[in-house]
This record gives sequence, structure tokens and C-alpha cells, in this order.
Amino acid sequence: MPEPISPLDPAAPPGPVVAAVRFDEVGRHCLRQALRAAAHQHRPAIALHILHETARTAGLYRRHDDGDVLRPNLDVAAELLTGLTAEALADEPEARGDALRQLVVPGLPKQRIIEVARLTHAGLIVIGGRPLTGLDRLLRRDVTGAVLRRAPCPVMVVDAAGNRLDPRHLRPLPPNHTLPPAVETT
Repeated sequence: MPEPISPLDPAAPPGPVVAAVRFDEVGRHCLRQALRAAAHQHRPAIALHILHETARTAGLYRRHDDGDVLRPNLDVAAELLTGLTAEALADEPEARGDALRQLVVPGLPKQRIIEVARLTHAGLIVIGGRPLTGLDRLLRRDVTGAVLRRAPCPVMVVDAAGNRLDPRHLRPLPPNHTLPPAVETT
């Protein structure tokens, strides 16, 4: 297996830096790291939030500050992403707001992050993650691991403190490793 290209290596593929963000501290750190990498490499950045709707949410969301008003999930997610990007841009003086695009895409995160990276010809994906134990790997459907396995470009993994993680410690079992049918993942 060839050595992975460092996310900040000049040999990394050209294209935007895609930050796969959630609306938590990990998402904030992902976006900040992506803005730093984009500024360092003179590339645009994309703040990407995947809206994973379930049958329970059915396209509507009740925000804590809206009382009993139900609003479309896409509208609420777009507002939250706008706030998150404004905060990150204020914290990163070298970041270029004119080169930052915001996307809210409905779907399954591990599929849609890869699709957006391919469609935008991303040069780097920045995603949150944490080291997984063997049992976690068996029981969880790990988005970070799926992105690491299928990404069309280098991936930078960031933890809750904003530190870059070694992606080798996050990878789930290799795709050709078979498990008993009761725990086989698709």
C-alpha cells in the first residue's frame, strides 16, 4: 500500500478543501483546520454539513429558541452553518471569506461526503474523528472510517480538541475482512 499524501503536501491533488462539519466543537475545529489548510494552499474551502434526516424528524425541526414553531430542517441547518462559518472566519484571520462556500446536503453522511468530494474535485477532506477500539469498530457504523477508505483525496482527521489525528488509528477493519453475519456491515 503506498504511503498516503500529507494533507498539507504540495503534491496533494488540486481542488477545494472540504470541511465535513457537525454543529459541535469537533465541527468548529474541522472548519478552522480546513480554513487554515485552504489559506496555506491558496485554495477555496467548502463548509459541508450533511443533514441526516430520519423518519422521526420528517423534514421539520423544532429549535430550542423558536418555541413550538416547526421549521424545515434545511433552513435551520443553513442558518446554523452560516453562524458556524462566521465564527470560524472571525477566528482565522488568514481565511478568505470570499473563497468559502457553504453546502447543506441531505443524505447519509458517509456517502454524501464522498460524493461532494468527487463532484467538487476536492484536494482535501477535513473530518472529525476519535480513536476507535476493536469493539467500537464492530458495533458502530463509523463515518470517519468510511470516508478514510473511500475518499478520492487526502483526509485530515481532527479530534474534539482540534488536534490532527493519525488516520491509521481510526481505520475500521479492512473491507476484505469478513465478519460473522450477525455483525457484517454494508
